[in-house]
Amino acid sequence: MMLIRDQAGRTAKLALYSGIAWLFVAAGSGLAAVLAAAGIVPAPVADLQPVFLNAFLFGWIAMGGTALGLFIIQRTHGVPLHNESLGQFSVWIWNIANAGGLGALMMGMGSAGPFRGYIWPLQLLWLAGLLLLLFNVARTVNRVPEPMFASTSYFLAALAWGGAVYFAGNGLWLPGGFGVNPLAALFQGMYAQSVVWLWAVPLGAGAALYAAAAASGRPLYSRQLANVGLWGLALHAATGVQRLWGAAVPEWVQATSVGAGALTVVATLALFINVTRTVGEGPQAGAVYATPSGRALRFGTWLLAVTGVLAALQPLSLFQPYIQGTQWSVAPHLTALLGATLLMFAGLYELLPMLRQPKDRPDELLYDLKVAGRHVKLSCWGAGLMTAGLWAGGTLQVLARSSFGAGANLAGAAAPALLLQAAGLALLLAGQLFFVGIVAKAAAVRGRVELPVVVTDPSGE
Repeated sequence: MMLIRDQAGRTAKLALYSGIAWLFVAAGSGLAAVLAAAGIVPAPVADLQPVFLNAFLFGWIAMGGTALGLFIIQRTHGVPLHNESLGQFSVWIWNIANAGGLGALMMGMGSAGPFRGYIWPLQLLWLAGLLLLLFNVARTVNRVPEPMFASTSYFLAALAWGGAVYFAGNGLWLPGGFGVNPLAALFQGMYAQSVVWLWAVPLGAGAALYAAAAASGRPLYSRQLANVGLWGLALHAATGVQRLWGAAVPEWVQATSVGAGALTVVATLALFINVTRTVGEGPQAGAVYATPSGRALRFGTWLLAVTGVLAALQPLSLFQPYIQGTQWSVAPHLTALLGATLLMFAGLYELLPMLRQPKDRPDELLYDLKVAGRHVKLSCWGAGLMTAGLWAGGTLQVLARSSFGAGANLAGAAAPALLLQAAGLALLLAGQLFFVGIVAKAAAVRGRVELPVVVTDPSGE
């Protein structure tokens, strides 16, 4: 079987199947890490945690988001990928880099810093795959007449920002990394923020805007509001400064962090308004939210909106002394990843017909409502319990620090919440077993993929 074939739509499908596989790796390693931290299973927590984060961000989010972005471009603009062979080559590069990087992390080999990543050669390889994909997508949308559908702008922005963030945040021009110094801490702090808010969140937000329009059959409420949300996210990188809390940094740097954090609220609120207004109100909205796509869309949008508020509060000096070093310091970012995942599920349910050629797309749904309902229910409950566990763990640690001072046992204080987090990850993992069946059924009919038709108004007006 050929790994690369010049067949329209194959890059998107390869990226989707690869992303789902990496989602299993991420959820499984995350569950093992939490159980190990709780003392239930013997496993190296320090190695499993970076495996979870890297598999989630650069496996599932990267490839699932890429599949969605390519499907949306084909569906809304009727334009195939510029070079299918190059696209599939890019996805295989990502798979090789992820497999090697995660394997090395499991053996204790990875980049230094608070966000442990792949070893330097595999980071370069992963970045090469991203840049090839960005070039390919840019050539594709160059044939699209203005205005582009808003989701396409989010997809392009995520690829462009993601490349810059990955290069600068990992210091890829330095084979040995940044080392240990304040400048390194600043770059890595901004990287830890930006890889979520400039990479994962735009991919999830773009999926949400498409899902809202496709599920409701209505044009996007406001393209201008979508642009506000997109550029609000663009300035969020500066909030990484709070990781230097207690260091000798100028006051204006901290003020910049606070101001940029406030923009998170603007971006997530803009998305929330755009999605809810697009879906509408009354019986029509109720019918949308009763579908698997609608349930994932509603919960994911709310989760991201709440996370935006938490991320905006995090840089404030009123909160930093209490949350620094607790699970509250990572809760907004992990919650944002979970919210983006649910929004991607919503988009994928609307785009499942893209796994078939037009003549094999029936009028009825390509999935069983009961099976899809179980997938979305388990995924939403999993995301909700994981989020609640992070909030509970952070709160218990703050209380322990307030009671016992700097010598408080923060790891022990968060132990009860770890069981809640483990339950959430277990449900998320179980839910994806149903999703595999749904995707397999939707793609069951084989054949040459022809150009799809435009089904939404690209202008978004």
